[in-house]
Order: sequence, then structure tokens, then C-alpha cells
Amino acid sequence: MPLKRLVLLASLVFAPYVTYGQMPDGALAALPQEQQAWVNRSCPRSLGPALWSSCVQREIRALKRGLPDLSGLKESDRAWILRSCPSSLGPNLTLSCLTRELAAVRAGMPTLDSLSQDKRSWVLRSCPQSLGPNLFRACVERESRAVAAGSAGPTAPARPAPRVLPAQRATPSLSSGRRSGTYLIETSHNDELFIINGEKFEAKTYCFNMEEDDEVIFLDGSPYGACASATLLNLRTREKCEVWCE
Repeated sequence: MPLKRLVLLASLVFAPYVTYGQMPDGALAALPQEQQAWVNRSCPRSLGPALWSSCVQREIRALKRGLPDLSGLKESDRAWILRSCPSSLGPNLTLSCLTRELAAVRAGMPTLDSLSQDKRSWVLRSCPQSLGPNLFRACVERESRAVAAGSAGPTAPARPAPRVLPAQRATPSLSSGRRSGTYLIETSHNDELFIINGEKFEAKTYCFNMEEDDEVIFLDGSPYGACASATLLNLRTREKCEVWCE
């Protein structure tokens, strides 16, 4: 038998074993016990071998980047960031959240000194600190601009112009455009990352069959990203998707 055919046959026979050998058990075992437990909570084996392996590799990569340094912050700012980024998010989302919120704190919060007391209170009622530093900062900037411009009151984020669904997505009950209260999936990546209403949402595990231009409604959470997590209902598949708000 020619050598090339022998090599090809061997690759076909042993491919499953090579794939299994690439499972991240060794990298997981090399982590400190506390980090192993954190990854295992975030990536249950009930996901199945392929999804579990992908999840573990993602979380280990995040841990290798290391925690952002919060030591130079005021205790109140540090506590605010940690409240906004609970460890239950898992290593990848927690570290991403910590980095984002730290950048917002270091950039400084907008001042409201130029506003009257009643308008300042109005803005702060519209922008609770429970949003976390990043969303709080953006909210205060938006609402203070609206008040300074003479608006009748703080405004909700502007909604993008409605997009008409492609013909193949249309349902018999929908004559044209979108139904009120629904949002289109603008971007869908790897069953994990979705852009909806201009905001980024990341699946808690995986959300399959969530395709671009699918209509969704928010059963829980906010389409403006002002939430820790959200529950989406895909109107095409009638399936729910649990996501983290970025």
C-alpha cells in the first residue's frame, strides 16, 4: 500500500483520539483550585463535550489575562464596580465587566453642578447607580444634555429606525414591518453574541438558531442594555434565550 494512503488511513482512524486529547482537562487541572471551581460553575459538563470544551477554553483564556487592578480606587468606587460585576457571570464576562467598569470610573463621572437642584435630582432618579459605573455615566451624560437643552424631561435612548424583515422571515399575521415591542437580531455570532437594538448581549451558555433578522421580544431585562441579564423570546422559533447584558 502506498505511503500516502497509509498516512491518510492512520489519520482517519486516530482522529477521534486526537480530538479527545485536545480536550482542556489538563489546562483546567493546572489552575488553582479556586479558579477550577469558578470555571466548573460556569461550564457545566451537561453542555456536552464540544460546548463544554469551548466554554472551558474561553474561561481559561480570560483567567490568563488576569484581573484588572482595583487597588488604587476609593473604597466606594471599588465596591461599586464589584457589585456591578458579580462572579456569577463567570470568568470571561466578569473580567470583561470589571475592565469596562474600571475604565468608566477612571474617566470620571459627569458633573451636574450647572443644573438646578430639582433638575439634578430628576436626572439622578432616572439614572440609578445600580446601573453600574459605565451605564450610569452614559445615562447621566444623556439626561443632563436633555435637561440643559430645555427638554421637558429626561429622554429614553433613541430607537433605531424600523427595518423591514426579508420576505422569507415574514409571518402570515404580519403585513409589513415589525410588530410593536419587538426587536431585530442585527448580528448573531457563534450562538453566543448578539447585537439587538444596537446593544450587545452574550448568551449565558449558548442560544442556538438565533439568526440575523429574527424578531425577538424581551420577557425580562432591557433592550437598551440597562440590565444585568435578560430573557429573549425568538418569535420565529418560539424558543427562549438567557443572555447577559453587556
